[in-house]
Amino acid sequence: MNILNFSNLNSDGKIIFKNFSYLSLLRIFNILSQYILVSFLVRTLGSETYGVFVWAFAIIQYLVIIVNFGFNTYAAKYVTDNNNDPNRINTIFSSIMGIKISLFICSSILFLISLNFFPLLQENVFLLVILLGFALGEAVFPIWFFQGSEKLEIPTKIIFVFRLLLVITTLWLITQTEHLLRYALLLTISQILIGFFGLVFAITKLDIKLVRFGLSDITDLLKESFAFFLGGIFGKSFNFAAIMLIGIYCSMEDVSSFDISIKIIAVMQLPFETLSAALFPTIARSKNRLLNQKVIFIGFLASLIFWAFTYWQAAFLMNLLGGAELMEYSSLLQRLSMLIPVVVLTYLLGPNTLIAFGHQNHFNYSFIIPSTIYILILLIFWNMGSLNFEVIIISRIMVDVMMVLYRLVVAIHYRLIFISK
Repeated sequence: MNILNFSNLNSDGKIIFKNFSYLSLLRIFNILSQYILVSFLVRTLGSETYGVFVWAFAIIQYLVIIVNFGFNTYAAKYVTDNNNDPNRINTIFSSIMGIKISLFICSSILFLISLNFFPLLQENVFLLVILLGFALGEAVFPIWFFQGSEKLEIPTKIIFVFRLLLVITTLWLITQTEHLLRYALLLTISQILIGFFGLVFAITKLDIKLVRFGLSDITDLLKESFAFFLGGIFGKSFNFAAIMLIGIYCSMEDVSSFDISIKIIAVMQLPFETLSAALFPTIARSKNRLLNQKVIFIGFLASLIFWAFTYWQAAFLMNLLGGAELMEYSSLLQRLSMLIPVVVLTYLLGPNTLIAFGHQNHFNYSFIIPSTIYILILLIFWNMGSLNFEVIIISRIMVDVMMVLYRLVVAIHYRLIFISK
């Protein structure tokens, strides 16, 4: 199948193109809304106050990882594999939603207790408590179900509406530095509404029924997703850990510069991440290695162009998003820009290559092994009293390089790429 010949697509091609279109719209709007908000907030709140928000939000993202428990990565495959069995789909949906809500309640209680023991958390207690609601919105939003059902038009419309409202209300209501908590509240309400309407539409539009589920359903799902949960803790901790460490050992302005650089890189990776997510259900079902290989090859070549552009226009991009105050950090963006082709390969060699062809353990090891080395390096420098901004940035780049090399070696070993037929 030639995925580039849109005038002569077969059924799989039409599904891929439809999913890619909706995911593109969804993620482009997400990125654009983030760009508008970040550019506005840095200038309105100030780079230091915005850095405080980014630092607190990074902490909440760890709760989001716990609440999702790997389901946002792997549960789409449950849905794809059981699409012809409505009863099984209902049980899977009900079980996962029950698990996620229970995890949110338990982790929230422990988090609120922990606020009493860490002075740095106590200084931002109101901000953290407000942002806790963001994790609730994530818990109830079944994006994994829409992806597995290949019905991505529904979450696209939901997210578009409420992200647009968030942008409008932020530009209207956030006017000075003291409005940090007000913005956190707007963000949290937006995510809760996204989660609520996503759940309602899954039930009403896709004929999902909430059914009783047994202990065996819970244990089976937890057991299968546990490795993805561990992988998520390690893999998604790359940026969050860097932000937390920069906030503790450097400055909140450094946090802002790192966050803005990562957001610029994210938009350059957006087409490839979107394509990977759109292809996943089809690759998992068809096991088409040649199609996957073609996408990897084209995606990598295109990512080199995006890397060159970001490196060349680093000063302009930093000024556009962060203002003149953060232009001095353009060299940081240039260094981090090498992550564009690295992370693109990481996406394309991940779910579509390893998970779709049954190598889930290696997928998770690709997070766990580099992350363990990453943590050990940071601990060594911390013990030496030499943990600084430069060390954190170099370590952050290194961990993604190690991850993509691991996935590449596994893919070659199992003949998932570099094949002729």
